[in-house]
Amino acid sequence: MNARPTGAPMADPDRGRGPITPELFRDIISVVLTVGVLTSAALVALGFLAALVVGWGGSLTGAGPAPLRPTDFGTVRSGLAALRPVAIAQLGLLVLLATPVLRVVASVIAFALEEDGLYVAITLGVLAILLGSIFFIR
Repeated sequence: MNARPTGAPMADPDRGRGPITPELFRDIISVVLTVGVLTSAALVALGFLAALVVGWGGSLTGAGPAPLRPTDFGTVRSGLAALRPVAIAQLGLLVLLATPVLRVVASVIAFALEEDGLYVAITLGVLAILLGSIFFIR
């Protein structure tokens, strides 16, 4: 006798057996993307608000004015130490740039936990292309 009601879907015996279900995978990726974008937006907004107070070249700590180079990300660390609005906004842009990279890294980890070597290799290739385009292509 069939214990399954007529019209009920058959249960997939492999569904949910791995450490990462498709739903959990989507949730993890969603959290990574949401946190990245919201953090980036908050930092850029904070930089803009700080610029309204002290100007883009100013400092919230009272440090002297610095030359304004908004496209030079090499001064972000020292600018953050002086709480310069331009550096805060630049950090927001760097977080936004890092968000898709973290999404791909999360995918690599999820596929590795599933022991899916093909998708790990493909995703590592995507990660290499992504990082190469960020650091080597000008």
